[in-house]
Amino acid sequence: MKHKVQRISTDLAERLSKWEQVDAITLIESAEEEMTSPYFFISLDVFYKGDIPEIETRHQLFSDVGAFESSSYGKKDRFFIEDTPVRIEFKNLDRINHILELKPDSFWAFRDSGTYMFYRILTGKVLIQKNMWLDHIKQKLKKLPDDFWRMLAISSQATMEHYLIDVKSAVMENDDFFYTISLSGFLKSLCSLAFVLNHEFEPSGRYLNKKLKKLKLRPEHFISRLDSLVIEDDDMTHDRKADIAELLAKSVVPFIKNDY
Repeated sequence: MKHKVQRISTDLAERLSKWEQVDAITLIESAEEEMTSPYFFISLDVFYKGDIPEIETRHQLFSDVGAFESSSYGKKDRFFIEDTPVRIEFKNLDRINHILELKPDSFWAFRDSGTYMFYRILTGKVLIQKNMWLDHIKQKLKKLPDDFWRMLAISSQATMEHYLIDVKSAVMENDDFFYTISLSGFLKSLCSLAFVLNHEFEPSGRYLNKKLKKLKLRPEHFISRLDSLVIEDDDMTHDRKADIAELLAKSVVPFIKNDY
């Protein structure tokens, strides 16, 4: 890690750790990129209990930064410091503990971003840790029961098949806009399912393709077919891509049945 990144990350973490609500702070992998990369930014996950200070208080804590802004619901802050982009996400311990109870009413948390929240917890570099909560959660994430993966597989399969129907419908209607939206949803749900079948948490979209290629369990021709859905080629018509998407969907179904 670059010295500048380490210095800024440590300084920000030390400031945030002064709040008694803060339990742990981690640094996300985007900080490992070259600073010239468009994928580079310093991203901190701040795990807290109770309530975090209001936006005005947080802004005062970072009074030396530029272009400070916060999300409308107050759980994410963004700014520049020394021309370096920084993102801070505040994550409530009670919410994470509830999700990890793995009750049916908590599975909504995986609907949009899959298991990415768990990926961040497990792979984030620890900068601050006041108690053993983070260590406990990481150990729990490494020992999730088969029922968890089974329920996620069923959910991801249903979502994937839903988007596949939309893709084929859009092709029949020559609806390019809906086709693009549907194909994007299909790709996302298919990739989520691939990670679930490998009992691995999925990374952010920036690293999805790279880490997909390292998965041990996947159908034959999975990567080449996936790539063909992404490339721009005059021979790859929407109709042809819809056929390939169907082949991909069919190819993963036996893995779901065999895995459970």
